[in-house]
Amino acid sequence: MDAEIEKGLIASTPLGRRGTAEEVANVYAFLASDAASYVTGALWRVDGGLTTADGAVGSKAGPAASTPPATTLDLHHTHDGTRHKDVVKIK
Repeated sequence: MDAEIEKGLIASTPLGRRGTAEEVANVYAFLASDAASYVTGALWRVDGGLTTADGAVGSKAGPAASTPPATTLDLHHTHDGTRHKDVVKIK
């Protein structure tokens, strides 16, 4: 990605920074777990608010919002979504 385009995207993101792979992975881990067993038909946007932003708002983000979390997030979960369940395979 061109540096100028990246700078513009970051400026347009309400959190004022790029997301991390861990932040995206945590959403996937949650949705794959039993903790999300009642989630149906939802649209999960993991974009730091870019979708709903209006204009260059990232430059207004405070230091707490624009600082990414630690890169060692806990990505494990204790649930297996198919454990103890009958799984029907469609051929």
